[in-house]
Amino acid sequence: MLVKHFRSSAALFFLATCLCLEARAQQNLFNIPSGDVTPRGEWFYQHQINFYEPDDFETKSHFVYGIADGWDIGLNFIDLPLRLDGTRFISFNADSRRKPLYPLLMATAQKQFNLSEHLNFNVGTQLGPNLSERFESKKIAYFNYALAKWHLIENGFIAVGGYQGNDVFLGQPEEDYQVGIIAGFEYKLGSKFLLMGDFISGDHKKSQTVLGGGINVNNYLQVFVGKLFDFPNGDLDSGIVLEINLYGWDFKRALAR
Repeated sequence: MLVKHFRSSAALFFLATCLCLEARAQQNLFNIPSGDVTPRGEWFYQHQINFYEPDDFETKSHFVYGIADGWDIGLNFIDLPLRLDGTRFISFNADSRRKPLYPLLMATAQKQFNLSEHLNFNVGTQLGPNLSERFESKKIAYFNYALAKWHLIENGFIAVGGYQGNDVFLGQPEEDYQVGIIAGFEYKLGSKFLLMGDFISGDHKKSQTVLGGGINVNNYLQVFVGKLFDFPNGDLDSGIVLEINLYGWDFKRALAR
């Protein structure tokens, strides 16, 4: 069943990307794709830390490289829990009876289509194993998405789409895969400050909402802070998100063209 659903979603992804249109630039909001793509020959790195308690936090790393107009690929090292309470500093979960598994090392691929001056459409996939000491404990996690991004006003956008992911990635207790809605927004307050937020539907470990804001430190660096809400899944922990975006190119100059 799992293989069947993955094959069907992967087939849709590659069918859609057989079209060739033009692209632009950026990468993630807090937890969902932003609807932008890294320019050809450039790179982007994002590091995120979720603080749940003073001694309990989680890190996520994303590296992306632009390979062609409208295409980028990358590598994600995500869902790595760290604890400072005197127990094991780094936590691993390779127990298939207790999903999601973590941490995960996932390859990424994304294609963007420009449908109009104010509307982009992205399709993407993330795929890779959990890390464990034993080969037989490794499982494949995947997350596929389609996302439309509207530039409704001059200083902001909203992004809405759908996703499909499996239990290794999402951790839902009953189904081996799940579909749902992703949504987010960004609004610029002048040249320095931004408001940002995103949402993932469902009843699994990724079903949360983040609202926050950030600052353009310079033309290559952004820093964001957000509040992590236990919504729509009230069984999850709330917390604080710190996000650092590092661009390999002058993103302000690129956006001004």
